[in-house]
Amino acid sequence: MKVLLTLICFIGITTNVRSLRPRLFTTIPFSSSQTRLVSNLRSGGENILGYNASTIDAGSMSISELYEVLETTEDGLTSEQSGIRLEKYGKNVLTDTPPISILKLILEQFEDRLVQILLSVAVLSAIFSCIEVRHDTGNNPMWKSFVEPFVITAILFLNAIVGICQTKSAQGSLEALQKMQPSLATVLRDGIWQSNIDAEDVVPGDILELRVGDKIPADSRLLNLQSSSIQIDEGSLTGESVTVSKLPSEEGIVSPNLPIQDQRGMLYSGTVVTSGKGRALVVQTGMNTEIGKIQKGVTNAKEDTVKTPLGLKLDEFGNTLTQIIVFICFFVWIVSIPKMNDPSFASVWEGALYYAKVAVALGVAALPEGLPTVITLCLSLGTRRMAQRNVIVRKLPSVETLGCTSVICTDKTGTLTTNEMTVVSVLLLEKEKRNPIIKEHHVEGDSYAPVGVIDEIVQGEEVKMSPKGAVADIAAVSALCNDAMILGHDSDNQTSKKAFERIGEPTEAALCVLSEKLGGMLDHYQENTLPSVLASANVNEWRSTYERIATLEFNRDRKSMSILCQKADASGNRLLVKGAPNLLIERCTKIKYRDGTIVRLDAELRRKVGAKVSELANRPLRCLALAVKETSNLEPSLKRFKPSTEKRLTAHPLLRDPSKYRDIESSLTLVGVVGIKDPARPEVADSIKRCTEAGIRIMMITGDAKDTAISIARDVNIFSSKSGDADVKAFEGREFFQKSEEEQLAILKKDNIVFCRAEPSDKQKLVKMLQNLNEIPAMTGDGVNDAPALQQSAIGIAMGITGTEVAKEAADMILADDDFSTIVAAVEEGRRIYANMQAFICFLISCNIGEIFSILIATICGFPEPLTAMHLLWVNLVTDGPPAIALGFNPPSPNLMTEQPRSSDEPIMTRWMMIRYLVTGLYVGLATVGIFVEHYLSQGITLANLANWSKCGNTWTPSGGMPACDELFRGSNRRLPQSLSLTCLVVMEMLKALSAVSVDSSLLQVGPFQNPWLILGVLFPFLLHLGVLYSASLGVPALAESIGMSPLSKTDWFSVLFWASPILLVDEILKAIGRYLKSRKQNEKNKLVHQ
Repeated sequence: MKVLLTLICFIGITTNVRSLRPRLFTTIPFSSSQTRLVSNLRSGGENILGYNASTIDAGSMSISELYEVLETTEDGLTSEQSGIRLEKYGKNVLTDTPPISILKLILEQFEDRLVQILLSVAVLSAIFSCIEVRHDTGNNPMWKSFVEPFVITAILFLNAIVGICQTKSAQGSLEALQKMQPSLATVLRDGIWQSNIDAEDVVPGDILELRVGDKIPADSRLLNLQSSSIQIDEGSLTGESVTVSKLPSEEGIVSPNLPIQDQRGMLYSGTVVTSGKGRALVVQTGMNTEIGKIQKGVTNAKEDTVKTPLGLKLDEFGNTLTQIIVFICFFVWIVSIPKMNDPSFASVWEGALYYAKVAVALGVAALPEGLPTVITLCLSLGTRRMAQRNVIVRKLPSVETLGCTSVICTDKTGTLTTNEMTVVSVLLLEKEKRNPIIKEHHVEGDSYAPVGVIDEIVQGEEVKMSPKGAVADIAAVSALCNDAMILGHDSDNQTSKKAFERIGEPTEAALCVLSEKLGGMLDHYQENTLPSVLASANVNEWRSTYERIATLEFNRDRKSMSILCQKADASGNRLLVKGAPNLLIERCTKIKYRDGTIVRLDAELRRKVGAKVSELANRPLRCLALAVKETSNLEPSLKRFKPSTEKRLTAHPLLRDPSKYRDIESSLTLVGVVGIKDPARPEVADSIKRCTEAGIRIMMITGDAKDTAISIARDVNIFSSKSGDADVKAFEGREFFQKSEEEQLAILKKDNIVFCRAEPSDKQKLVKMLQNLNEIPAMTGDGVNDAPALQQSAIGIAMGITGTEVAKEAADMILADDDFSTIVAAVEEGRRIYANMQAFICFLISCNIGEIFSILIATICGFPEPLTAMHLLWVNLVTDGPPAIALGFNPPSPNLMTEQPRSSDEPIMTRWMMIRYLVTGLYVGLATVGIFVEHYLSQGITLANLANWSKCGNTWTPSGGMPACDELFRGSNRRLPQSLSLTCLVVMEMLKALSAVSVDSSLLQVGPFQNPWLILGVLFPFLLHLGVLYSASLGVPALAESIGMSPLSKTDWFSVLFWASPILLVDEILKAIGRYLKSRKQNEKNKLVHQ
């Protein structure tokens, strides 16, 4: 019945809704309640009709459409409307996934298979210790039974604490992103401009007012200008250093779905207004902004993060080790079943427990307990060496990952280039054999340092000797038609990381540097002149000599900027102009020769100038034309105009109206053209050549135009300087991703590649695709837009000087000097670290193989165990650890950077190395058991008796004069043969460590003294072992007893050396075989190549 009633009610509601639907979209009059409902909806109540915060493409819509979609007007929102929208769309803040709880972090530390094995062994050992304590009738201290599980557990928890601390320190990208958002905004609310509105309370539909220096609080569309133009620094999103001019209202409309770089009317959250003033309509807030999408990308990249190659190999190694250990332990225990009923045991269960402890001891022998700690210490030592090479490591595993990097995806600006716009070329009109020519003069320099020679122009002389010549005018226009400044920082001034830095527009800063290189205003150049003096001496002198009367601001229509100025001792004004050559040269009627002669700019000269400018643009260089207008050619009202107040200046009929600026900037005299570029770092070309030799491919990803990107790629050896445009792999981002997936993958498989006009999300996509191709990609970046890709890549590298905090937080390591060549040095260091890591991992494993063989041989032969579990822990943690760490200091191989990157599936221990260490391990096992058996044989006990030691007193008894059975095999007398075995094992492992200074080279070729730390790493544990061995003589007898050692005599030491020293001969023979196999394999490869 209830079901039937529910069905009837549902049909009734559905019918009512269907009947209501036509009313909402017809001209049928609404009731008063319906009118209020629709009014509420339209005022921003439940939702904004037609508005989708995540998909709206505001840049391609008209302002009227945006007003309609956002349900707002030019009068903005009311407080009530904004409150309702704030509740609906949330605060204008960036959100993150909830942080991982401490409990989950702790559990994650125990997901590693090797850790799980160690934990299992510790639990089993503790259980057996409890059983042993319950049945122990002696006076042995209880703590001795629990030493083994306690030590293993302590190691595991220590590693867990380190892992948790590393994870916690890696968090922080959200905080860095949030710092980029402003705290307050100026918003039109209730028809009144309010300047103290919290930026997080800004909602879609708000109207903003923006001034110079403001951070934009939300993604917005520019409505109108309150100045002649507005410039925005979008470097944090695009990574490009040049500011962008934005267009208001309908002028800013673009085609749908264009990248950020092509959006002419959109203003983005977190970017900065560098000049101008305007008003904008908020279209997206919070996580729907472009910076919010970057935060989503960072979060997704964290979820997609894959383990490092070393981590994967260690996991694989751990799984293999698990299977081997479980098999061996069960095998030993099952083989021992017949012996469990031995008369020496009170019951079968006691025998089963005894051999279970033997199996656990075997597990302890097989496990390299110190491996996690040694790896961490080796990586830490690597970070110290990298810090000396200007690489700051934030995440330890990244140290090793760099060593197997196969592709470096690098940004252009600031990494391959200096990120300091520089004038590299000056065009002057000169006479050659009485014929006018446009001559180019190359300018030295690649930074804001005002030092560099200009071809055929002597610094300072021409400006002074020919003050009315073209060179002097170029210096004047560069210094005066300019609002930028270069600051110099002396060595004792720590306010900047660089000696010279700019304040203002990059292009204008480049002109300031050019003016300094031309000189002529001051004679201050001496050998030890301080940077603070060099930076702006001439520019400051120009600006103090000339008074600026008025500024004709840059306008997007005429694409020029000029100033009206007057020299201190002159009676008339002068106009200095700079602008885009294609428009400014059109307004020039004359041209000045280098010597100061002025001639008419006829069609022939225009053609020559145009051809030379086109040549510069094709390189490509950013060109600026420089021009002047003398007093005699100025409008009469401007010739001697000098306003006493700001009000009088703005009242001038020509200066108050920007539309008249074009007329003022007409009939100009062209004095020269300059070519500007962000030059490549001088050292990068050689570094990329080294990458190519090392088998590492380079992919440049930039937001620049294709021509600019290809030009820089040729400058830095990404592409050959001889290659044509058709021979290089250069793609625009959208062009590449419109291809099929098969084509994309085929392109990415080989060669160096350039991606231009790339969007922030493109970088992350490319990294994922490279990872799918089993490449190990390293990604460099400095901007906010790089954060997701830095997080996604196998190794993220942020710039330390120009990098944003967001990029640094997302990266694995930071370049302190922003230099690409430092990456190459870090790759070399990473390869060295892996080679050394492989050496000590193989050393530790080979030691453990020897311990396994010693326990296995003794068990199969029925001998008493030559080593206890405590002995094995002592060897693994104390005597093996320091030599393994010292192997991390092995010198690099000479051909380290000429080898191809190792494959991501290459095992840590190759098949030959496993065979080699099985052979050496077998000898270690035989020697360890051999010296143990030799001791009993010297006591008159036969091998048969020793194999039946548990039946001593039953089936056989010791000969006259020999100790009783309990003293021979269970009492203190058993400590001596075990101490012999332990000491022999320690000495063999020390000798193996000395031999491991080189994997293949003989000790006669590469001796251990090439690594002094290895000598210390061997001496320290050996002296420590001696200290424990003879602790009774030092007054601490309990120390040797707790570990189960007894002091050795001189005869005993001869026996130890007799059994231990042959390990060097065995290892040398195996090294020789390895060299032969490697040589044969290389010869086979060479034959295949020649075929």
